[in-house]
Amino acid sequence: MYRKTPPSIGYNLHMMNENGSSTLHKIMAGIFGLIFAASLIFMGYRVYTKPAYEAHEKEQTRILAVSAVTLLAERTAMEPSIWENFSDIDTELMIDHMKIRGNWAVKVFIVKKDGYVEVTSSVTSGWNSRSPQSAEYRAQVYRDGRTVFVGEGSAVTPEGKTEPLGKIHTFRFPDEMKKVPVQITAEEYLLTDAEGREFLILK
Repeated sequence: MYRKTPPSIGYNLHMMNENGSSTLHKIMAGIFGLIFAASLIFMGYRVYTKPAYEAHEKEQTRILAVSAVTLLAERTAMEPSIWENFSDIDTELMIDHMKIRGNWAVKVFIVKKDGYVEVTSSVTSGWNSRSPQSAEYRAQVYRDGRTVFVGEGSAVTPEGKTEPLGKIHTFRFPDEMKKVPVQITAEEYLLTDAEGREFLILK
């Protein structure tokens, strides 16, 4: 025999369902509100810090380019005949940007001259940079390591504490299949200047 559900029980079940649905909607709305607020804070933070970030990125690019020139000058002083091992008059070498911290693209272009080599160091920000920058420095490097920078722009690396990061890179040709006649390595160092700013340099 069919028994009807008392109206009061049906009404209570209906109210429970509505209350549960309302609570769920409130929770979801609260979560969405928190995510939206966090997004606004994050966007505001990025806008607020962009000038300082951009200035640091420019300085980092400059310092990294200068350090690459200095590194090659020191290697030349240690081995004055190093560039005679390269058969071509001009040589382009690079560091794998997928391995260096920050994915920086570091390239050097060496041209043999009478009594010295002309080194052009170019550095470009990595793919994950918020404000991509680039820098290029050209210098004459003599057999004893003496370096004369050509053109404008400061070629001075700030003083500070340097700490090795334990990563060593080998310069290679753009064509990875081509063997470099002399191994030229560069080790990553973290430079902390007097203001507490940190920069990546090569030694």
